[in-house]
Amino acid sequence: MNRNPLMLLPLIGLVLACGGSKEQTLTIRTAPVEIRTIVVQAEATGIIEPINVVEVKSRSSGQVTEMPVETGTLVQPGMLIVQLDTRDVQNQWNQSKADLDAAEKKLEVSEVQKKRSDDLLAAKIITAQENEAAQLDWANAQSAIVRARASLDLAQQRLDDARVTAPVRGTIIEKPVALGQVIQSGTSTAGGGTTIVKMADLTKVRARALVNETDIGQVRAGYEATVIVDAFPDRRFVGVVEKIEPQAVVQQNVTMFPVLVSLENRDGLLMPGMNGEVSIISERRVDVLAIPNEAVRSVREAAQAASILGLDPDSVQAQIRASGMGGGFGGGMGGGQRPGGNGGGQAQQVPVRTSPGYVDLLPQGGQGSAQGGQRAQGGPGGALPEVTAAQCTAIETARKAKPAAAKKVDDLQAKMRDPNADRQALNAELRTAYTELGVDANVVRACRVREMNGAQGAGAPGAATASATPASTQGGAAPTAGRRTQGGNTGGNAGASTPSRSATRTGLVFVQKPDSTWEARVVRLGTADYDYTEVVSGLQAGERVALLSVAALQMQRQSDADRMKAMTGAGSPLGGATGAGGGRGPGR
Repeated sequence: MNRNPLMLLPLIGLVLACGGSKEQTLTIRTAPVEIRTIVVQAEATGIIEPINVVEVKSRSSGQVTEMPVETGTLVQPGMLIVQLDTRDVQNQWNQSKADLDAAEKKLEVSEVQKKRSDDLLAAKIITAQENEAAQLDWANAQSAIVRARASLDLAQQRLDDARVTAPVRGTIIEKPVALGQVIQSGTSTAGGGTTIVKMADLTKVRARALVNETDIGQVRAGYEATVIVDAFPDRRFVGVVEKIEPQAVVQQNVTMFPVLVSLENRDGLLMPGMNGEVSIISERRVDVLAIPNEAVRSVREAAQAASILGLDPDSVQAQIRASGMGGGFGGGMGGGQRPGGNGGGQAQQVPVRTSPGYVDLLPQGGQGSAQGGQRAQGGPGGALPEVTAAQCTAIETARKAKPAAAKKVDDLQAKMRDPNADRQALNAELRTAYTELGVDANVVRACRVREMNGAQGAGAPGAATASATPASTQGGAAPTAGRRTQGGNTGGNAGASTPSRSATRTGLVFVQKPDSTWEARVVRLGTADYDYTEVVSGLQAGERVALLSVAALQMQRQSDADRMKAMTGAGSPLGGATGAGGGRGPGR
């Protein structure tokens, strides 16, 4: 049977249209949880300037007859900068010297006359009045000697001042005077005299950076800073914040504060006037677990993130509640109260709600505000006890001594994550298990809170505290224990140049399981920079998390493309021709 090829065109167009309407598979990118160094810094533009600028002036007036230095010349103390014409001052010196010589001769004559007068007075040849005149003449001769010597000394100083030398070691950065110019003295004129040169020690310079007022709160004197100038883009100059000037500078309606950064310049590469980028390091976290910022979501975005990953939003919410996010973890993130409670739930402290195992050790009695207050304070017994590193170490020792009881605690805490579990019964079993282990439940919780708040330093006690949490707890302290094993410090701050000033917070991430499914997990986060966020607890190194920002953008682009295709296909002549040529409409 022969078929007309033209009759097949509508069918081919319909097939292509149907094939083009298929949704593309959304690619979910992942990133590993890895050990990184996170640096928080405030950035600003700056200009290099010398620290101390010395204006060299002459104490004598005159014409410049010799000037051996130029701009950029490195001079040492005592090196000649300017030689002035000495004819006037030399004449003054010669006159003063002649006056001194005459005064000395006059003094000699007066001494002889005084001695002769004394002898004549003793022989009663002259009167006492005549002798007194000789005495007065001798005293006047001595006074003339003093005046002549002082005049000669001043003339010598003026003669010496005609030779201007470098007062300190430095580099000539400005030379407004030229050879043959007449300059004015800096001490005898009202205008302050003529500036011969400006010099500065350029072995140590500073960068004057204008930091935005939104970032100035992160900057303190003594913080480390790095400067990259345009002349040497591949070299980083390290300095220290010298001071923050209190007076703000407003440029184009932007308020900024000058920050002075001292820099070593032994090589002489940095020169006044150079522009550069100044980065002031306010916090550094060395060897800490970190994840990309794209992987972090708030609890309010749980439903949206679940739809991106193809998960059931209700199941994700159940996982969040099982991890403790439904209670005190909601502070500042939309989940401030326990279901069934009242306003008292808002007063719950975030550290108490770190992991399901520890929070469930609290009594499960009433749901009122008083109950919420007990949860915040650690139960009926009041606030959590103060614990020491030795007590927290004893918990790890007890777990090693009784592995069976420790495993029982781990298993019970794992069951706590089930939203349908009988938490009251599990609480009773947990108390019994802790009794068998030989540790106090409140001490365990206090050690956990102590670790999370960074109360202890790096070392074995901190590791023991982390290990006291069961390894099977996904959202609890076991991930922290893994982080301590690799990071080897509390909060990953060992070796940090500046102390941590960032409070921990909670976040939501989606972890990829071995079977390629996703698990919603509430984690505690610390310091963050532009790219990565520190993970305080809740994750282990090597786990992979979903990059939801990229996936959301991809989904949005795909949705826009599908909508554009639908609009184009509905109104195109080809689409209409296909429907007409095929002889069937969409509804037939």
